[in-house]
Parts: sequence; structure tokens; C-alpha cells
Amino acid sequence: KATVFVSISKACCKQVSIMLPHSVPSTSRRYHASPQSWPRPSANGASDLFGTSKFLFLTVAVAVPSFLLGSTVSIYAGVDCSNQKQGAATAGADRQAGVGGSNNEQLIETRVQELLKKREEVLLGKHTTLVKKMVEEECGSAKAEGDSMYDLSQIGAMVGGFAVTPKNNFTSLIDIGVPLDPIKKDSSHVLMLYSRKKSMPTALQDSSGKQSSIPEVFGKEAIQNCDFLNVLNLDHGRGKNQCLALVPQYESYHLQHFMRSPELPNGLHGKLTSSQNLHLVSRGLTDKGREEFPPPKLSTINQSFDMLRNYFNSLSQVLDELKAIIKNDMTPFNDRVITVMVCNHGQSELLINFACDSRRKGFDVSSVLVFATDQETANLAKAMGLAAYYDEHNFGSVPSEAARRYGDARFSAMMVAKVLCVQLISHLGYDLLFQDVDIVWFQHPLKDYFAKPDHWSQKYDAIFQDDGAHSVRYAPYSANSGFYFVRSNRRTRSFLNTLLGQSAIVFETDSHQQAMVAVLSEHVSLYGLKVKVVHRDETDLPGGYQWNRKNGEYMKQFYRGEVHPVIFHMSWTYNKENKLKYFQQMGSWFVNDECIGKKKEDIGDNATDLVATCCAAEPLFKCHYKDKPSMKPCRDSPNIDAGKPSFW
Repeated sequence: KATVFVSISKACCKQVSIMLPHSVPSTSRRYHASPQSWPRPSANGASDLFGTSKFLFLTVAVAVPSFLLGSTVSIYAGVDCSNQKQGAATAGADRQAGVGGSNNEQLIETRVQELLKKREEVLLGKHTTLVKKMVEEECGSAKAEGDSMYDLSQIGAMVGGFAVTPKNNFTSLIDIGVPLDPIKKDSSHVLMLYSRKKSMPTALQDSSGKQSSIPEVFGKEAIQNCDFLNVLNLDHGRGKNQCLALVPQYESYHLQHFMRSPELPNGLHGKLTSSQNLHLVSRGLTDKGREEFPPPKLSTINQSFDMLRNYFNSLSQVLDELKAIIKNDMTPFNDRVITVMVCNHGQSELLINFACDSRRKGFDVSSVLVFATDQETANLAKAMGLAAYYDEHNFGSVPSEAARRYGDARFSAMMVAKVLCVQLISHLGYDLLFQDVDIVWFQHPLKDYFAKPDHWSQKYDAIFQDDGAHSVRYAPYSANSGFYFVRSNRRTRSFLNTLLGQSAIVFETDSHQQAMVAVLSEHVSLYGLKVKVVHRDETDLPGGYQWNRKNGEYMKQFYRGEVHPVIFHMSWTYNKENKLKYFQQMGSWFVNDECIGKKKEDIGDNATDLVATCCAAEPLFKCHYKDKPSMKPCRDSPNIDAGKPSFW
């Protein structure tokens, strides 16, 4: 028995040492099952059979009770050496006399076996306890099969049990609105944590507090008893040593983000440095030390104040002017939806292209209202048959030239204008479709999509095109601020009002998309704003992500007629010149050269209707770059992106 128990202790020690977490030290000595280390020589060269003096104690503990067991059994049964001799001498006579000697012997033997078994059970229990204690002292305690993986006395009020459920099952039941990452082998399931027994799936409730492994559940079973459900989207990349702490505390719906990075004199933090302590940092701090959400400077805040002061001082007059335009110059779709566009003269040819293409396809554009940031653009829009409003109070200082690149001062000024106009339309109580001017329609986005009866979008407050850039700047929604639909209600009005108040972020980051997603996330949590972002892998709302894909698969499907998008948004483009070239190459450019970059009075005979003059009947196709999608092969054209293969 001693050999058996020590062998068990050897196996346990080996298992426990394997189960220890990385970097957590075990006791100073471990058992090892290899021949080289069992037995081990002691420090003076003598053989230390098991590497510990406890073996001597174990040997004595087994031998002494064994001796006592034999003596006790003999005395208790009344059997000694003399009785055995006497029994041998008289055995024949007893048998001949018919005396029941054999019965007595059987009774004695049975009683002896019962006593031996009982004594062995007692000794086995003592020895098991002794060996378990020795193993725990040497190796640390190990949980037996069936033991709970957590201590109820520590987290029982917060954790009743666990389960995993397939991610695609979970997100089909719970729409969290964000564009979902593709399913991968090591991130295919959602980890469910249940606060108590009654919240667990019914089939698992008997295992509450006793789970030694995490079971898998499917479909509605995972959430069948959840009266409340909090969802955390967790970065599952392998490149981070990331930890998640669930703290039993007064409930919070926000995530505090800590990182090992040095504190800088300006109050910000540097790049990831493992030797540093953990510090509370912005969620926009990258491991390279780039701050995607820098707090606005005082000068930026003052710039925002000036803009807001001017806005509120003119608000009543602006609303009255808008009401008159909506009543007299346009027809909201179904009397409740207005399509909003913002344009300056530097981008006017893109606006003209939208008007030409839409009219050629027979789309009704009477619900479109162009917020012109200069009088020249307002004149052009009206001459193209679009309703237009030039708000001199708020847009008088906006540059009329096109932005030279993404994020420059002209670009930022236009971003603020985009925030103002949607807030105004929302304030008037209309649903709105906002779209940039670098968009063409293939289906009517209201009649055939957002306002279509029984369309899936009816249950959401706001629906966005997926920007495609799933970066920390736009997490978690990656919503594109150049094409989105908003229904008018208390939640959306609050959202757009708050966005207006965050104009300092727009000025600081040169992006209203970044500010919009930040406010969007807060209002989803605070007010239950129902948001949906149409995933970039869906075919309905393509844009710059699909245009710039290296394999060009979506655009190849488009030219083969295998996909039927609602719109195409030429985003992810460096400047207006590239947008124009891409539309020409795509086969979606319809503006004659005499209308590009011109004011209304410089086109033709100063006609009030420029459609016939500016709009071509067929696409004005032209090759520019062989590595970009094209309606026809452009193999002889140069590359724009070095090393990228030809599209055809």
C-alpha cells in the first residue's frame, strides 16, 4: 500500500506542476517522474529514494498499523497457536462424531475477513488523507475531477456559472449593430457568464457553482433565462497581452482602459513599455503612443464656441428660411424624409455628376436639399433641378475651394457644416438621408431601401454604411459619416444635438466621423439608440473599401452583373481629382468638360437649366490607372499604387 500511495503522489505532483500558470512559482521542490530524477541523490551523495524524509514516516505509518492489525484480529477471534494445534489433533474425531467443527471454522474465517476488510478501509482512509496532505504540501493542492473551477466564497455573488455558444448563433439572436468580424477557429464562440443559478440555461442549473469545465450551449438556450444581458466586444487579436477584470462593484456601463505606458509632461502618455506600471489611458491610445483622441486645445474650444455662438444667434431665422424652401421648392419623400447634401464650389462637379446620373436613370430627386456653403454652388444646384439653401450666417466663412487632401483645414470646415445641416433638419422633425456628393445611385435609396415597407431597417433609429476601416478611431461601429439614414425621434434628436456640441472634437481631429462614432457609442449606452452598420462584406452599400481591395473581387462581380448595389460611395480617396478619375474609369461619370470647375454664369448662355448643357447621355469613360477597377480594360495605363497588380 505504501508503494501504491507514493506512486499516486508522484502522478499528482507531475499533474499539478503542469497546471501551474506561467510565471507563478510552485513550492521549492517538485516530484518528477523521469528515471533520472526518481530517486534523487541527496546532498551528501546518499540515495534519497523519494526526495523527502516524509517517506520514512510513511513506511512507519504503514508497518505499525499492519502489525497491530494482525494481533488484534487474532485476539478478537480467540485463535492462537495452541488452539490451532488442538484443532489439528481432534479434527478427525470431530468429523467422525459429526460435531460442527467445519461450521465453526467457517464462522471464524468469515468474521476474520470482515474485520480485515473493515480495518483495511479505516487504514486506507487514513493513508489516503496522509498522502493527500503530503502531496499538497509538496506540490500544492489540485482540484479533483468534478470540483468547481472557482471558489464560491470569493465570486459566488457575481458568477453562478459559465457556458460558450457559437458566435453566429448568438449574433443571429442579439443584433449588436456593429459590423461583425469574420468567424475564426480560435474566436468562433461567445463566452457567457451567468450571475447566478437562475440566470443559467435550465439544463445547466444543477451544475451552478460546481462546474469543472465550460459547457457549450446552442441557440436560444444560451440566453433563455437572461432577464438582463450586457455585451462586451473584446479585441481577440493575438498580438496583445490583454487582461479583463470583472470587478464586483456599483455597476458601470463604461470600460476603463489601462496600459503600461509612461506619463508625459503634457498629460498624455507614450508608447507601450512593458516595464512601466499600468496607467489609465484614453481608449484611442495606440501601442505606438499615437493618441487618436487628443483632448481639444483651448484654441480649438474657442473656435468651437465662436461657431456655436453664431449658430444659435441665427437659429430662428435659419429654421424659418428652411421651412419656406421645404414648402415651396421640394417634396420630402413620403412627406417625411429629406435627402441632405453639403457642397462647396470646389466640389460642384461631383454634385453635377450626381444630378446628371440620377436624372439619366429616372430617379426622383425632389426630396434632395443641397446645403451650399457659397452662393455659386447654390446657383449651380438650382440650375441642375435641385433644391438648395445657402446659409450665409453659418457658412459664410467656409472656403469655397475644394479640400487639397483629406483632413486639411478646408476639409475640416466642411465637416462642421455637415454636422450643422443634419441637426437643423432633425430639429424640424424630418427623417433624413445624409449623403456626400461623391455618390451615385443604382437604386433609389429611399423608395427601394430605407423607406421600403417591411424593410429590415425599419426597426433601427440610425443606419450607416460601413466605412471599412475597422480601426481604433472608429471603434466599435466603423460608421461612415458620408452615407447614413436617421429617423426622427427623441433618441436621434438628442444624438445629433450632442454631436453639434462636440464640434471641438471635429476641429481637433479634422474628422466629424470620429466625433460621430464616439457620440454614437455613448448614446447607444445612455439612451438605447438603435444603430445598425451595414457590414462592408454586404453588397448593398459599397464604397472605397471595395474599390481599393487588392483582389478587386467585388468590383469584378459588379461588372459581371452578379451584385446589385443600392449606391456607390467613392470614399477612401485622396482628393477630388482622384474621385473624378475613378468615376470616369468606373463608367459613372456624366459631366461634360465645359461644366467642370465653372460658375453658373460661365456656362452656356447663362441658362437657368444646365442639365442639357452639362449632362452627357452616355458614360464619359477614360482610363487612368490599370490597378484600379474599370469598366473596360486599362492595361496600358500606369499604376497609382506601387506593386499592385492590374485589375484586368
